Amino acid sequence: MHYKRYKTILSPKNGLNLYRGCTHGCIYCDSRSACYQMDHAFEDIQVKEDAIAI
Repeated sequence: MHYKRYKTILSPKNGLNLYRGCTHGCIYCDSRSACYQMDHAFEDIQVKEDAIAI
């Protein structure tokens, strides 16, 4: 798990996302797709720093 600064916690469709990634490892998960442009291993959770304050 690691932290990263973000300007917003809202996704492009106004969903509330406090983190990126997942440790479940489901084989049917679409979130592992390269289209989400994650610059870290999917299993390494990226927590949005100061999400509550934002």
